[in-house]
Amino acid sequence: MFASIIPQPSSRLKRARAFRRASLIFNPVSGQGNAEAQLATIKDLLEPHIALAIYPTSVEVGAEQLTREAVAQGTELIIASGGDGTVSEVASVLIGTGIPLAVIPRGTANAFANGLGLPTTIEEACIAILQGATLTIDTARCNDKAMLLLAGIGFEAETVQEADRKLKNEFGILAYILAGLDRLQNLVPFTAEITTENEKFTVSAAAVTVANIAPPTSILAQGVGQTKPDDGLLDVTILTPSDALEALANAIELFESGLIHQPTESHHIGYLRAKQVQVTTNPPQAITIDGEMAGETPTTVEIVPASLTVVTFYEQVVQKRLRGLLDLTVAEETQVEVLVVKYYVPPLNWERTLTKVIAEIAETSIAWWETFRRASIEVGELLIKSLHQALAAVAKSIDQLGESLPLSNRAEVEQLEESIPMGETFPLSTAPEIVHQIAGRIRWRIPRLRKDAGYAAQLQRILESVEGVTEVKINSIAASLAVSYTEDSLSVKEFEQKIKLAMAQV
Repeated sequence: MFASIIPQPSSRLKRARAFRRASLIFNPVSGQGNAEAQLATIKDLLEPHIALAIYPTSVEVGAEQLTREAVAQGTELIIASGGDGTVSEVASVLIGTGIPLAVIPRGTANAFANGLGLPTTIEEACIAILQGATLTIDTARCNDKAMLLLAGIGFEAETVQEADRKLKNEFGILAYILAGLDRLQNLVPFTAEITTENEKFTVSAAAVTVANIAPPTSILAQGVGQTKPDDGLLDVTILTPSDALEALANAIELFESGLIHQPTESHHIGYLRAKQVQVTTNPPQAITIDGEMAGETPTTVEIVPASLTVVTFYEQVVQKRLRGLLDLTVAEETQVEVLVVKYYVPPLNWERTLTKVIAEIAETSIAWWETFRRASIEVGELLIKSLHQALAAVAKSIDQLGESLPLSNRAEVEQLEESIPMGETFPLSTAPEIVHQIAGRIRWRIPRLRKDAGYAAQLQRILESVEGVTEVKINSIAASLAVSYTEDSLSVKEFEQKIKLAMAQV
């Protein structure tokens, strides 16, 4: 448990490139975590190795303006820490400059990081920054605005518009799902005219999505099955359901396509790839670009190939490995120095670490206690049920044994009875008492039956003459009288009174 919480030190961290100076564009209102604690973690991890300038965004000064200031200061690396909106603003300045962009995702969806397979935790992202591995990806322009991810028209834009900041802060990515389900109830198709460099056509659609990068969670962009960030093409997905139920079924199919990276085969989902896409709709539809509202149609989206450098996992950069190949002979080789972060030890914040440890112990303890509590209840109920059944069986056996004892045992039973002290220790009643009764049968305990055979015979004759009685069984040894009667003649109480009157005649 503790190994997953406490960072393990490492003396050598391989590097593809060593950044000396970096600028951190930090959005303090992104996501749902503690922004101050997150910023402290970033500083703890990076500042021992990189000269870090921090630029917090505000209502007055946005990420785009801060990025321009950092570029003007001659920074080597821009780090965007926030949601997809922050990342898009920063990237819009860096496109075509060659200055690498690193992302420390702290937003609701983090679609850019997930779509590219970038690190998604603060710790992993900081390690990737220290290792300095980069890749070059495509970007796009949508209505002359920089676009990293996708442009959503129709249903996609309406969903983003409904999932406002309050909902996202409260429910996270679930806010988009809730908003989408709400919009399904008011699904209204529109006419879309789509033009590319190769074709032009018109279709009735509920949603049109033009994507450069899209993770599987961007469901309406998964017509092709997998977007490629460096293929120089845009992926267009067209959704044409006839009703809300069909739209939901199409969304599920698109989600599956994104997971397995295979094109959808639904007749109500179309897709294509192109370098440039123009979309005109009737009536005009809302547009969202990279998760932000951006006016209405018509719109034009154009790919900008190999225009942005992004910091990624060191392992994603192709490395050399030749040792061990069969019959390997190296004719010529230039030795390349391997860069490392020397004596790299992730700093340990004891306050945060202990908080995590205590929280995990508490969570585990609560889970164990709940499991124990449920198990105890189930075992207790089972034991009570078993005990009840066992006692019932014992009582039944005792009844059967008492009624079946032969008269030949009378002397032994009487001798045993006389040996039991009858004083204060074992007070026994000599009056008749009911020991068991149900509808149709009453059993009495009458101690006099053991001593007086004449009483027993007379009692049996009188009871057998009572109207409604069907059977009278007397066991003198057990001092037991069992009377059976027809249930429909009298109630249990009435018959009990009738038997008592008959007994009084003896």
